[in-house]
Amino acid sequence: MGKIREFFRQKRNVSLKWCFFLYLPICAVIAFAGSFFIGVSTNYVQSWYRAKYSAPEEGGHIEIYFDDNGNPLTAYVKDTVFIGKHSVVYNIISGAQVFLIPAWVILCVGFTGKIFYSRELKEPITVLMNASKKISENQLDFEIYYYKKNEMGLLCSAFDDMRKALFENNRELWHALEERKRLNSAFSHDLRTPLTVLKGYAEFLERYSADGKITQEKLTEVLGKMTGQIVRLEHYTQKMSSVQKIEDITACYEEISVKEFSEQLSKSGELICKGKDFGFAVTAEDQEKISADAEIVMQVYENLVSNAARYAREKICVSFTAEENGFFIEVCDDGEGFSAEGLKKAAEPFFRDENNKDAGKNHFGLGLYICRVLCEKHGGRLILGNSSAGGKVTAFFSQSR
Repeated sequence: MGKIREFFRQKRNVSLKWCFFLYLPICAVIAFAGSFFIGVSTNYVQSWYRAKYSAPEEGGHIEIYFDDNGNPLTAYVKDTVFIGKHSVVYNIISGAQVFLIPAWVILCVGFTGKIFYSRELKEPITVLMNASKKISENQLDFEIYYYKKNEMGLLCSAFDDMRKALFENNRELWHALEERKRLNSAFSHDLRTPLTVLKGYAEFLERYSADGKITQEKLTEVLGKMTGQIVRLEHYTQKMSSVQKIEDITACYEEISVKEFSEQLSKSGELICKGKDFGFAVTAEDQEKISADAEIVMQVYENLVSNAARYAREKICVSFTAEENGFFIEVCDDGEGFSAEGLKKAAEPFFRDENNKDAGKNHFGLGLYICRVLCEKHGGRLILGNSSAGGKVTAFFSQSR
């Protein structure tokens, strides 16, 4: 049994050319056997018909034959003649071999070809036809397999490699489209916060400037801050348009005054949390300057404060702590805090905690994801947690380049 199995296993690896040659001897044997049977049968029928329907004719001919000892012998044989239609039938029987033997050989070749097609070509062709139909319908999540390792097996394998390449290309294209959609959503999301700040400044000017209740110095200060927000929007737009993915953003470090930067953070927080109690504390440990990308830090900070304002009931507390190797921005609110699932997934893209009733309809689940990515780009990390009052998010930024 082992040798038989080994024979058939090796036969699977035989090329189609040599496999076809293996079928030829079988075809030749069957053709020869059939031709021999046709010859013997027609001779027998011919002799029987001649004996039954022929009549002796005047005259004859001499036939020479040999006996068992090899001695030549002669005999006079009278000629036979057929009367009427028997002559036509006899001639047909005599000439039958001329037509039957070639017809039998052709039939054997055709039958051998049919067996060869059924055993060696039909299955792989069916596999390839089904695969091409699925590919034309954009169904690429399948496998093309043919067990034999001949030319058709290699063709199926090459076809499967093409299918895999198409599948990978389509998947990469899908990921690129999804990344582009995510980037556009992130871009729209982050534009809302500076626009909110500008709106707050505009409302402030509209309320107090008409009655002359604002000094020229304060007006200049507000206009300067509005100009800063506009410049920041311009820079952010240029940065977002120059990258293919949000993960491609790089931090550009510069020396920043802790005092001025913390005042800017405080003012932005007050405008974002308008209508709620906002507290801001600074711990600098005698550091006058920090090394940071101000745009990235402000983007993270405003996202965190916006989230806190959305979920807070009445109060938002922010603390800014600068150390030697980096600085922390901690944002706390008195809302419901993070759920167990939220602590694990809130920083993932498009996550929305459906159990949290404070989540608005316009919340797309991108804020914390953006903060996490930007913190990592700044050499830091984002830490989610809960305090005794509610939710707490801490952003750490490294000062190392």
